[in-house]
Amino acid sequence: MLYFYSMQIIFEQILILSLICVMGIIAFRLKAISKDNSNGLVKVILKITLPLLIFTTFAGTKLNKEIISNFPVVFASAVFSVSILFLLSRLSAKLLRLDTENTALHTAHTMFGNVVFLGFPLLDALFPGGEGLIYATIFQLGHDALMWTWGIFVLSKGAKQQAVHNWKHLINPATMAFLIGLFFMIFKIKLPDVVLKPLFGLGHTTIYLSMIYVGAVLAQVKLKPLVQNLRSYILSFNKLILAPVILMFVLFLLKKAGLNISDKAAISAVLQAAMPCMIIVSVLAEELGLNARQAVENILVSSVLSVITLPGVYWLAGVLF
Repeated sequence: MLYFYSMQIIFEQILILSLICVMGIIAFRLKAISKDNSNGLVKVILKITLPLLIFTTFAGTKLNKEIISNFPVVFASAVFSVSILFLLSRLSAKLLRLDTENTALHTAHTMFGNVVFLGFPLLDALFPGGEGLIYATIFQLGHDALMWTWGIFVLSKGAKQQAVHNWKHLINPATMAFLIGLFFMIFKIKLPDVVLKPLFGLGHTTIYLSMIYVGAVLAQVKLKPLVQNLRSYILSFNKLILAPVILMFVLFLLKKAGLNISDKAAISAVLQAAMPCMIIVSVLAEELGLNARQAVENILVSSVLSVITLPGVYWLAGVLF
């Protein structure tokens, strides 16, 4: 019963993403979006809406007792899962004999998942009353801290503009928004609602704009060759099954050894680690001159497969915890 309930939630979220993506395809077919002005859309996302999403997520998170109690382990779970995924991605990249550009994209998309748009509603539905969102947010803090530092560095290593030093890519609106938002959260600085609400709303357009961009990219390619590439399936296996199962058993053994973490917090961390590819990576790939079509393939394949794998991971985590 739990398996089918979680599958329904996951399917609904992926259906939402798909519908927005179709709007992007339609927009391209109607010439409302072209190859040229899609670059402008990327700039709006990276320089305005995405930084606002990051800032308002951190600045709007309140450090209550429950968050503080479970924060260290859930946060560490995010760091551990991203690190495991990094190692798995390096092994699979060598196995697939990927070049520098595709290794960077393969690595980043393996490491980072769709923890906000799919993870948040899934955990909110599975653990209602706000508890699921608390753990989802804690995991996201660790996940995003690495995404806007380590992730940017990994992607920049494959950038075509090799004359630019890799570390320069770390100084951007997204990382600055992360640092400022973290400062606001730690020191409990509150913005007036009249300021926070519009910034929050604008920031949360990021996922919609990103999916429109993904749809515009899909409109320019043939679908059949897009889903026949082995690397997306190896990436999905590492990301959707292997890494979350490793994290699951590590948390199980630590809990048996006396680690202070609630069952719901542990299950939430495992599910967040099992999310499909992060959509915004495709936008970053476009900005850095990487293979944006490969990024779209990773998103498409991993998102479809997650309809099956996420309920399975949830069931197994429920058995252990």
